[in-house]
Amino acid sequence: MGGAGGAGGGGGASGWTERSKARVFLSGHSLTDDPLADYVLAIAQSLGRDFNYNQQIGIGSPIRVRTLGDSWNNLDWPGYKKGKNKHGTFDMNVIEELKNPTTLGAGEKYDTLVITERHDVLGTIQWEDTAGLLRHYHDRLIDGNPAGHTLFYHSWLDVDKADPSTWITHEKNALVAWECVANKVNLTLEALGRSDRLTTLPVGAALVHLVEQILADKVQGISGTTTQKLNMIFNDNVHLTQLGVYFAALVTYAAVFRSSPVGASVPQGVNAVPAADMQAIAWSFVSTYYTTPASGEHTMDACRSFISQNVCESFWTLQGNPGNITGCQNHFSNPNSNNGSNPFKWPDPNLMVWPDP
Repeated sequence: MGGAGGAGGGGGASGWTERSKARVFLSGHSLTDDPLADYVLAIAQSLGRDFNYNQQIGIGSPIRVRTLGDSWNNLDWPGYKKGKNKHGTFDMNVIEELKNPTTLGAGEKYDTLVITERHDVLGTIQWEDTAGLLRHYHDRLIDGNPAGHTLFYHSWLDVDKADPSTWITHEKNALVAWECVANKVNLTLEALGRSDRLTTLPVGAALVHLVEQILADKVQGISGTTTQKLNMIFNDNVHLTQLGVYFAALVTYAAVFRSSPVGASVPQGVNAVPAADMQAIAWSFVSTYYTTPASGEHTMDACRSFISQNVCESFWTLQGNPGNITGCQNHFSNPNSNNGSNPFKWPDPNLMVWPDP
């Protein structure tokens, strides 16, 4: 639900129009590592779209490590100099690249930031200031391009490939937590009279939908036991095979270009048999998500309620620590916490906006 205390963070029909060109900066960890962006590039090129990118990949990193670095006191922001960039280099100053790009074409600016948080998102919201540092990173995009837009990429937790039911339940719930973070950042932007916004990129939720379609035998070329089917998508219990990465790239392409990936090429080394079904599944999910009115929009009251009543239980059950459920529920249901560890309140008397570099 939108309205007072909710400024959007998902899709919604407003302004979702097809694009022919995108300049993307990707910030993430192993779940967004190569070859994700290169697959998006291949998909875009095969469909006649103009795409270029750079990236910052820090394996296992929360946004805090990719901004502040290893200490909360690093207000010279060394984290923006960490991580692997395009072509495997490690020498980029992301603040400067977003403000004045040197790896794009002459005069080009980044128009889209695709950024993810570490996949244990309830923990990072509470302990790593996801909302505050996401806002800081988004502001760096806007420094270089006031018309820029951020997509907050929903990463996923480990799955039991023999019985993914608990994972399916959780990731459907978890999408709301990712959306609520984007909602909160948007409230802080709206309060300043700014028009720039963030939306959620529901890759984890789309992956759940793909798994459900696979288990229902609706994806050509994927068969066998439950474990055998999911082995086609998951390399271990969380990282994706090349086929799984291709699906994530289809979803990302569809969200960035607001355009169908159906008919895209299939990169060398990716099983081409399931590709057509996966393209259609990705587009159906993404287009529905972004064109449904008020999709992903929640008030802060609704965020506290849903997270405490649903996400806490599924998160800690999936993590194998059900003893933590009650504490999680008490924390996220409390609108009167005296620090920023529960950001889901508005107005927020404890709001702390990190200083610009």
